[in-house]
Amino acid sequence: MIRRAFTLIELLVVIAIIAILIGLLLPAVQKVREAANRLRCENHLKQLALAAHGYHDANNKLPTAGELGSARPTTLFVELLPYAEQDALYKQWDFANYSNNYAGATPRAATALPLSFCPSHPKPEPAGLFTTYGGNGGRVTMPPSLATVDGMFHLTGPMSQPGANQQGVNFLAANDGLSNTILFGERLVGDAGLDSFFSAPLTGTPSNPAPQSEASYCRWAPPPDLNAAGALMNAQAAINTRNALGYTPPPPPPPPVVPPPPPPVPWSSISGGWYARVGAYGSYHPTGVNIALGDGSVRFLKESTTGPMLSALSTRNGGEVIVSE
Repeated sequence: MIRRAFTLIELLVVIAIIAILIGLLLPAVQKVREAANRLRCENHLKQLALAAHGYHDANNKLPTAGELGSARPTTLFVELLPYAEQDALYKQWDFANYSNNYAGATPRAATALPLSFCPSHPKPEPAGLFTTYGGNGGRVTMPPSLATVDGMFHLTGPMSQPGANQQGVNFLAANDGLSNTILFGERLVGDAGLDSFFSAPLTGTPSNPAPQSEASYCRWAPPPDLNAAGALMNAQAAINTRNALGYTPPPPPPPPVVPPPPPPVPWSSISGGWYARVGAYGSYHPTGVNIALGDGSVRFLKESTTGPMLSALSTRNGGEVIVSE
């Protein structure tokens, strides 16, 4: 009796066919996964927009980006907690001694919020500290002393900048129309290229606000101070900008036995790019970012969106005409 079996060539052909099928299937699976992630991200932004509307209905204004100099310091996402199904956390929040919210083995400010993170974005550690979403602060938010205060959120309170005792925005002030004004948008958390400048001494650094890592700016509950500036988004940089500081350090001298310290970096040469980067829109979705508009609708903004268009969408009463690109 003759026993039949696969020859080596036949086995290799079968393996090759299986590999081709897997190669064809993986991109399709990745596309389906990304489509699901993008849909979940859109839902997060929708829920944040609804939470902002709920706050506005109760207070006749949008929440602060950061309340400075008052007896009740607070920030944007903290104020949205009761309207985003996080009332229990809000009731535990210590407004009298804000530092208590960062203390302990499980600090309140490191609570992972269901709506705070885009599922397409890799999670930094500790993930609960950060959010991939931010409120629209207008054309310019950093440094706070030069903020245009023409978006939907800004600093408030006795020590707010650029003016003292600024108040939250009422929807009636959005003369451009809520459907033409960004309310929330996506951001990239973490930028190794930007943070690499911390390894070299920065010269001529202003005492307030001092430069900070891009990730530390993206906390959902940042300390209410000028350095955090409400963790707002702005139109100071193009969508998906990464470490575009416009500065090239001088080449180091030939290495001696002991490597020299990194050359000093003048703050004046990178401050503009730094301020623009920390508030830039960005995402891990292919080709663009999700944004929630003032009317609660969610749209996808292509990364090719020009600066003038981004500025027009960032102002609440700029009088610009919005034309689809």
